[in-house]
Amino acid sequence: MIRKNVSMEDEYLQKLQPFLEKNNGNLSAAIRDVIEFADAALQGHESVEDALEYFTQNSTKYPEIRNNLIESGECILVSQLSFRWLIENTDGILVDDELVSEIFNPYQIKNVPDLLEYLNIRSQNMGWEVEAYSSIWEDNTEVIVIENGDPSLRAYLAEAISIFIGRHLNLDVPFVHRKSNSIRIFLKEHRSYTDVPPGIRKNFGTLDYTFKEIRSKPDFWNSLVERYRLQRYQRVNLNKDVFETFLSGGIPDVTNFIEASAGKPIREIPLYELLAICKRLITVTQLANDLERTVERGKISIKIRHQFSEETAIEKLTEFFSKLFKMAGCTFEIRSISNLIIIEFADSS
Repeated sequence: MIRKNVSMEDEYLQKLQPFLEKNNGNLSAAIRDVIEFADAALQGHESVEDALEYFTQNSTKYPEIRNNLIESGECILVSQLSFRWLIENTDGILVDDELVSEIFNPYQIKNVPDLLEYLNIRSQNMGWEVEAYSSIWEDNTEVIVIENGDPSLRAYLAEAISIFIGRHLNLDVPFVHRKSNSIRIFLKEHRSYTDVPPGIRKNFGTLDYTFKEIRSKPDFWNSLVERYRLQRYQRVNLNKDVFETFLSGGIPDVTNFIEASAGKPIREIPLYELLAICKRLITVTQLANDLERTVERGKISIKIRHQFSEETAIEKLTEFFSKLFKMAGCTFEIRSISNLIIIEFADSS
């Protein structure tokens, strides 16, 4: 047993107070606890200074930063259940640029490594428990990986990251792989100066334009949805010029729709692609119920199912599809049987 006198200012005695209370005022026992605590804190650090710097830096990050943000009114606390509901029910709507810039400072981030470092530091500061890093896929594609943390927060950050790189780093996101504990964002070069790149809109904003239209004309869209719902989608949706042609007894030309969908002249569209566009046309307009394609002995045939019963209406619909495929330069035979329009093509080219 070694006994020594220890001189100590009141500042340090105040810091010892929790240990003194634990040991009922026994100063020797309190100092022994402090030594044990210091020994544990020094593990993994080369010196006392390194340990002090580590704990000093991290002690001001979380929850102190969180509390300061709440007290200032900049942030509020919400339950995980509420946050998940909010994220899941806004899926498909792109995060606004203002929100993306609030998370990622465009003046400090110049490349992907800067972005990931910024996210990891902010995650540590805010207690998000999200980690991000980049890797190279098999075909030399750069991939951003976001792991851990709350799944809804992870999804939100993945979308914000994608919009940021599309707006500020000339990159697009052709593919997103979502797993139970991670999200992989595949990157490719893309220059866009006006709109969100197409891959980002496809992977994160499939309903973005839709909701903007609904917000701009809520009465119209609410009424239309209600009509479709009550009538179980047994309605036909046509452009005014197409409807006018039908009313006048003619057969409308939908070449513009076909060419806009394919991005090329109708005669340059392969048959398999043309049939896929026709199926989409049927789905959008409700002119028919379905288009079924079959291949037998190298020849393609399709069956177009509809619910029309009037002979004149069926003839007009048959002429409509016949005109469409003639405009595409196809050679075919067409016939109508009950609620089917059957088209057999001469070859599969």
